[in-house]
Amino acid sequence: MRPRALALLLLLLLAACSAQPSSQALPTPTARPAPPSLEKPTYTVQSGEVIDKIDVSGFVSAKRQQELSFTQNGFLKVVYIDRNSDVKKGDVLAELDLGELPNQLRQAEVSYDQTKLALDRVNADSQAATRLAELDLADAQAALVKLQSPPDELQLSQAASRVRQAQIDLDSTRDSMSTAKNNAELNMRQAAQALPPLQAAYVQALENFNDVRDKTNDFRYKPLQEALLQAEANLHNAENALDQARLAYESAQKAERTAVAKAEQALADAQEELQALKAGPKAADIAAARRQVERAEIAVSEAKRGKGSEELEKSLANAQLEKERVQAQIDAGKLIAPFDGKIGQVSQRPGDGIEAYKAIVTIFNDSERELLVSSLTSQDANKIGVGVDVSIVFSKHPGQTFNGVITKLPSGATSSASTIQQDTNYHIDYQADVDLEIGDLGRVTIIIAKKDAALWLPPQAVRAFEGRRFVVLKDGDRQRRQDVRVGITSEERIEILEGLKAGDIIIGQ
Repeated sequence: MRPRALALLLLLLLAACSAQPSSQALPTPTARPAPPSLEKPTYTVQSGEVIDKIDVSGFVSAKRQQELSFTQNGFLKVVYIDRNSDVKKGDVLAELDLGELPNQLRQAEVSYDQTKLALDRVNADSQAATRLAELDLADAQAALVKLQSPPDELQLSQAASRVRQAQIDLDSTRDSMSTAKNNAELNMRQAAQALPPLQAAYVQALENFNDVRDKTNDFRYKPLQEALLQAEANLHNAENALDQARLAYESAQKAERTAVAKAEQALADAQEELQALKAGPKAADIAAARRQVERAEIAVSEAKRGKGSEELEKSLANAQLEKERVQAQIDAGKLIAPFDGKIGQVSQRPGDGIEAYKAIVTIFNDSERELLVSSLTSQDANKIGVGVDVSIVFSKHPGQTFNGVITKLPSGATSSASTIQQDTNYHIDYQADVDLEIGDLGRVTIIIAKKDAALWLPPQAVRAFEGRRFVVLKDGDRQRRQDVRVGITSEERIEILEGLKAGDIIIGQ
């Protein structure tokens, strides 16, 4: 011990001895109460309903809603719509300044049409030429086959029969035509024989009338004049009959010569055919027929190829590509309504510079509506899937609860040109036959899990350590740890699946 400390201790002892009276007892000190111990809360394992639910807010939105943008940069030339404008699918909503593109499209269309017309003409000519060449080839092939095919007994019999029939036809023609000619000759002779008496009668009537020609008052004048006129008429008719008979006779002679000549030629042809069948084909004729087939095949090939069609097809393909390229640029310069609806927002005006894929118009169709929810924690989001049922209370109708179902989860999409804004909303279909407007709010309750008769404890009664779930169970006067297996977990209750029974007392934290 250090000297200074030792001296201080001695002084304190002396002072104490001098201060204490030797004749009096020391007073009894007042006892202080012990500090109260903090009692931990206790919880009783109960049986009842356990529900894991999520309460969030949402708003009414049109089910079909889309932000529209151009796919290329440019300057806005015209806007055809305003906010709340009604539009139809296919309506042009806005256009960029297209510059020379319309003229380029017309030039491309003219070039395409001209090339197409030229190719059509070439193809039409080629088709016609091909068809004719194919017909010629078929004829040449048929002729060669016929020439090479030996005649059978039936062909020979038929050819011989045709010869016999041709001879019969010739004989019949000669007989019939000869009879017709003879009858015509007889008629002509009869007409000639009838003419002299009529000529004599006419001469006699003329002489008789000449005697009284100048005597008009003679009683014979009238009868003789009538007799002369009758005789003249009879003579004229007889001369006409003779002329007609002579013409009929000459016609019969000509018809006889023609018919007989035709029948003779038919007989000669039939005889030649029969002889040719008996003799068989000549080698020279077969060679000539083969050459004819080969020429016809070459003609078909040339006709199918067509002159200039390949170059025209290439030119037409290039013209089509150019037309499509310019048309695509023009189409990209127009903003088209993708469906019937109403315009919700227009963010640009004519003359503004436009950035590709940046939304400038919002269109929606509120004929079908849904509820959108976005305010969910990542922990809650992991519990939700498509098809989960929900209940909804709208702010406009606080006393009514409506049913709904989750139909779509948040999603994102990208394109090769730009990243499209992600859809961060949960989409809910609902059944509510009440007056609601776009933007109306609703309170959504999502039931994740539910069990009616389950053992449960409040969350503060269940502890966790290194992945274990346990409780501190009061066992008489003792306390011990008890592992538990839990089920449904909510903010108010935790389902106890194993480790406890109803009525157990749990020491809280």
